[in-house]
Amino acid sequence: MIAYILLKTVIAKEHEVARRLQEIGGIVEVRVVFGEYDVVAKAQVEDVRALDEVVTKIRKIDGVAATSTLIAPD
Repeated sequence: MIAYILLKTVIAKEHEVARRLQEIGGIVEVRVVFGEYDVVAKAQVEDVRALDEVVTKIRKIDGVAATSTLIAPD
């Protein structure tokens, strides 16, 4: 299962958040972006339960203000 997690961060925390995301298992790509969101992460996990665990870890990172998760169809 592939999912994209869109993150809004606290001002000036986007690079720190991006570095921390790379430490989370299941995250395969991270990009700092411009626009409505500050960081986009690509996750590759086995199932929705594993995705929930990844997203929960992301939400606990200092500097993450909000997330939105998009699940890609197979």
